[in-house]
Amino acid sequence: MKFEEFKLKNGIRGAIIPLIGLNSVTVEVFLKIGSKYELKDEAGMSHFLEHMAFKGTNKRPTATIINKEMDSKGASYNAGTGHEMTSYHITTIKENIPWAIEMLSDMLFNSVYESQEVLKERGVIMEEIRMYQDNPMMGLSGEMTKFLYGNSKIGCWNIAGTVDDIKLVNRQKVIDYRNKFINPKDMVIVIAGNVNLNAISEVEKYFGNFKDKNEVKLPEVEMVLTKENKMVVKKEVEQGHFAMAIPTFPRNDKRRYEFRLLDLILSGNTSSRLYQRIREDNALAYYVFSISESFNEGGYWGVQSGVTLKNLDEAMDMVANELKSLANTLNEEELKRAKDYIIGKTKLAMDKTSYISGYVGEKMLLDNKVEMIDSDIKRYTKIDLKSLKRLAGEIFDRQEIKSLIITKK
Repeated sequence: MKFEEFKLKNGIRGAIIPLIGLNSVTVEVFLKIGSKYELKDEAGMSHFLEHMAFKGTNKRPTATIINKEMDSKGASYNAGTGHEMTSYHITTIKENIPWAIEMLSDMLFNSVYESQEVLKERGVIMEEIRMYQDNPMMGLSGEMTKFLYGNSKIGCWNIAGTVDDIKLVNRQKVIDYRNKFINPKDMVIVIAGNVNLNAISEVEKYFGNFKDKNEVKLPEVEMVLTKENKMVVKKEVEQGHFAMAIPTFPRNDKRRYEFRLLDLILSGNTSSRLYQRIREDNALAYYVFSISESFNEGGYWGVQSGVTLKNLDEAMDMVANELKSLANTLNEEELKRAKDYIIGKTKLAMDKTSYISGYVGEKMLLDNKVEMIDSDIKRYTKIDLKSLKRLAGEIFDRQEIKSLIITKK
């Protein structure tokens, strides 16, 4: 897969990735704005800022105008906020590339953050937070991240913040937060699909004049892992839910490829050990899946499930026993199946321009390097059973399991 990397005079970096034979093209902008960098009185602001980008600009004053224009192009569009970055993308056809670039620049640089829209969006986000609180299957992974790292001095580890945090948001707070963090040096633009290098001039046209007026540096984050091994939350529930996690290593650790295979073998798909044992063999749960986060400073891996209240301890014991025995019970057949799964899924995903833009953009923004997806596939093929067993022993034999449990009041 060939690509062309570029850098504008103001420091914005980017890549053009032509993909022959596709009708679609994705234009995506990545910003190093995320909840990991939020101070305590800024909790939820990265996520709030992302929402407000779609609410109106000087040129397109309302959300309705933006939505109608997107729909008139037959485009799909979205944005997402994480702990370390926020991204905005539009997927459309080749003829609309200049329009998509201009639209994203308008939303990022010219949003008006009208006071009434801020007030309305407060209500939307508070309901989003309540939705996750009422649905442990959706919200437990976020609660686990908060449980593990919530004692850190910097960082909102539950990306949306709390209802009380959002109640305090006003127009000036949104503007101040936006001006604090948005700058060209921490911005990446990727265009993948039916595109040629002419698109660079369009990026220059709409993004080249952006200047960093404040030059505020991102705060240094020290992630503080909780000393507690267990947290129990009591709610009015008919089903118990649990998440069990173990600290792992930073995002750039070379062992991440081996660990991704361990993840698949344990609970990463429907043929995994824990899915088979908890759901298929013992019928204790409807869902069993992996949860994880990987940061520049560290990370964790875990498994989450929902079971009948009386079976909580039994299911959690199954997880603990499987983790402890993994290093001695891994086999070649499991390794081959995990490799075939991830290689197959990766190749299928490569048909999607949004997947490719997301992969390349994240690498550029967070790792300061450009890698193509093919390099990952090569790394997975070279992993052997011996190295996998060694890593399983290092991770699961030496670390205390952290548990977060939701049970009935």
